[in-house]
Amino acid sequence: MMALAGVLFFFAAPKSSSADPTGHTPLINAQATRAIELGTRYLLGLQQADGSWPSTAGKKINEKYVEFENGVNVPHVGVTSLAVLSLLAGGHMPGRGPIGQAMDRAIDFIFTQVQPSGYVAGYGTRMYSHAFATLALAEIYGASRREKVRNYLQDAVEFTVKSQNKTGGWRYVPFTNDSDMSVTVCQVVALRAARNVGIKVPRATIQRALRYVILSAITEGARGPTGAFWYQPHDQRFNRPSFALCAAGLTTLFQAGLYDDESVKRHIKLHNIDKPVPPSIKRSVRYMEREYLNIWNRTGRGGPNHYFYYYGNYYAAQAMYQLGGKDPEKWAKWYRKVRDHLLQMRKTRTNPRSGRAEAFWVSNVDKTNAYATACALLILQFPLDHLPIHQR
Repeated sequence: MMALAGVLFFFAAPKSSSADPTGHTPLINAQATRAIELGTRYLLGLQQADGSWPSTAGKKINEKYVEFENGVNVPHVGVTSLAVLSLLAGGHMPGRGPIGQAMDRAIDFIFTQVQPSGYVAGYGTRMYSHAFATLALAEIYGASRREKVRNYLQDAVEFTVKSQNKTGGWRYVPFTNDSDMSVTVCQVVALRAARNVGIKVPRATIQRALRYVILSAITEGARGPTGAFWYQPHDQRFNRPSFALCAAGLTTLFQAGLYDDESVKRHIKLHNIDKPVPPSIKRSVRYMEREYLNIWNRTGRGGPNHYFYYYGNYYAAQAMYQLGGKDPEKWAKWYRKVRDHLLQMRKTRTNPRSGRAEAFWVSNVDKTNAYATACALLILQFPLDHLPIHQR
């Protein structure tokens, strides 16, 4: 039975930072505000009695997602963590009101999935979910300063550090010899969030990861589209650039404090990274903008409703929001475009139990729509600026 059915929820109104920095109408307009309200209501209605959100546990094979045996609608560590982050992004706090109580139950569920090693996984979930759980714990600890959260967060961070391999990256499962960009960026963002709230993260871990990302960049004169990032720079057999990988690469650079081409060049020189032609943030942004439109106009493979779309836009929003500190118009233009696309993709329904309106988003891997809805809410709520890891 779904928890919280029939409970009246109260939603935080957008704060002043949601205003368009260019002086236009608010970035979070009336339609987006309503979508956030109804999407949050839908998400809360999915929460299970154990505090988790159900979703599909499986593995990515190229652009497909293959569910594990008995992996449908399991208590999902990663999706539960994304749901918690989406509630935090809306300004909700643990322990405050019905939504805060729902967050507390989710946090308790995450605690139960922390293994003695510090690996946060269960029911078939893997390193993606570990990273999202670590990020959620970091943001929760920053908001609440609960000592129990800190203890579990410390264990999760230590596991992440130990499981980094010799390439400087991470893979779907810990302690493998290979790695890829999509998993690596999740770990870097989580480690940065933990470091922001006072958890010790070895500088060498971040530097190795940053080296991996820089070597993944496709620069002028190399095979492939300039500005993009390779999936696996150390194994050319599986290299394929994409919108999502470019967004992940840019986010990693920005989380490491490299916000422009000159700072990237200085970092390469300072750390003796073998990259004769440095990555260009300007070219990467252009590639990402161009490829996003290709994805939006595509049906099926990698287009809207594909899990790549939500993953990629979650990181693209982070990258463009960081860029918006120097170029507000670029951020505002990007947000308005993606906001309007998400509003087009939104599905609505009347809850058969409560009779109340709800909204949700659909992906090709998630039978409950929890993953897509949590990601959409995170993206739509960026202008509220509630999550420290997203702040400039």
